[in-house]
Amino acid sequence: MQDSPRKLWTLLWFSAIETLGHPASFLLLLSAVAGTLVLPLFQFQRFSEDGRLARDCGLATALMLGFILAIGAAGRLRNTLQNGTCTLALTKPLSREIWFFGNLCGAWAAVAFGLCTQGAAVLLAEAWSPQYHTTGAYAHVSGILQGLGGLILVLVAAALNNRFRNGRFALTATLLLPVSLWGFVIVQPAIHWGVLSALLAIGLNLLQLTTFAYVAVVWLPIGVTAGITACWLIISLLFLGGAAFLPLDFLARGGSVPLYTLLGLLPQTFCVTLLLLWFGRISLNWREI
Repeated sequence: MQDSPRKLWTLLWFSAIETLGHPASFLLLLSAVAGTLVLPLFQFQRFSEDGRLARDCGLATALMLGFILAIGAAGRLRNTLQNGTCTLALTKPLSREIWFFGNLCGAWAAVAFGLCTQGAAVLLAEAWSPQYHTTGAYAHVSGILQGLGGLILVLVAAALNNRFRNGRFALTATLLLPVSLWGFVIVQPAIHWGVLSALLAIGLNLLQLTTFAYVAVVWLPIGVTAGITACWLIISLLFLGGAAFLPLDFLARGGSVPLYTLLGLLPQTFCVTLLLLWFGRISLNWREI
């Protein structure tokens, strides 16, 4: 039992790295970030507020990005159950509970990493969106080009690391993406920091979503798990807090999600996640491995 924290950390690290280092995860993250950054160039509707379209689309993309990362991580867990990899791990002095929770924590970390990366892109896209004046609308084209240039430098650095140090290209590029983006955020003067409160609300929803996917995948194929997890996402947005989990209206004109809204989501998230973990523990103990 004294080694439990170390084993838990090892599983967390391995699960997060394997999820983020997959080429599909890198391509997904790069597409989301690049698409968000270039959106201001094609923004011809302001919806009564400068930057609103880029911000709302970026946050919706962050939610879907987290959903896909969660399903991908759950699929990796399903593969370990089917190919017997987990059997080798559990033959060592490692309990099923620690193995399951360690892998789940790694998935939580990967989803949080994706939110952090996409969140920086949303902040930049809103700041670089067209500003409407009496003489016309002007996007911050130079800033957008610099942001895209930063992504290119990330790809070059990852390629050089792969060439001379034999590092994993996808993993290196994925880990460098937020470094590049947040570097621009720090020096950008017109940043709407209230977006971070919306990312926190989205993260609470994805915490429940990821846990649900991990519990379901113990018994169900990954395709069925993805389908019922998508239904869970729709239900959470329509009935379980809807605008609170994707709080776009709160951000209008420089606003942020009220503290009482976030505090109201915390006990719901805690109780649902704890209940799902209990179901996951029972399901894993019932399954023959």
